[in-house]
Amino acid sequence: MWAVLFIAVAATGVFAEVSHDPGGTAGIVRGRVDIEAPPAVVWNVILDCKRARRMAPNVQSCKVLDRAADGSWDVREMVVAPPLVPKVRSVFKSSYEPVRRITFKCTGGDVKVCEGEWRLTVLPSGGTRVSYTNRAASPYPAIPASLTREAMRGDMVRALKALRRECLAAAR
Repeated sequence: MWAVLFIAVAATGVFAEVSHDPGGTAGIVRGRVDIEAPPAVVWNVILDCKRARRMAPNVQSCKVLDRAADGSWDVREMVVAPPLVPKVRSVFKSSYEPVRRITFKCTGGDVKVCEGEWRLTVLPSGGTRVSYTNRAASPYPAIPASLTREAMRGDMVRALKALRRECLAAAR
C-alpha cells in the first residue's frame, strides 16, 4: 500500500491519508501539497468562502456567521451535499495566526467531531507547503468506517489539487 501511496504522491504532488482514530470513532485526515505561490496568496485562497465550491468536493455553500473585529477568529457554516446521502451542515470556529496557521473546531451542525489545523510553511523557492490535519467523525454512522475513510482520502486529494489550482490562478 505504501508503494502505491508514494507513487500517487510523486505523480500528483499531493499526499493524503486517513487513519482510524485510536481514541474514538473518528478518523484522522492528513494532507500535504506544495504550491508555487507565496503564503499570503495561499492564505487568502483558503479563507475565501466564494472559492469553497470550486475547491472542496460537493460544497453547496460557505458563509461567515461571525468574526472578531481584529480578524483573529471567525465562525463559518458549510453545507456539503455528497451524492447518495443527505446534506451535511457543519459550523466551525477558526482561529488565525496570519499566513502561518489556522486551527478549527466544530461548534454545531451535523458533524459532531472535527478539529484540526492548516499550516503554511515557506519553501526555499518562495512557494508554500500546505499541511492539513483533521480529526473528524462521519455524520453517517451506518456507512462502514473503511468506506468513509476512503471517501475522505479521495476528497482530500481533490481539495488539495483544487487549492493548488486556485492559488496558482490567484498568483498570476
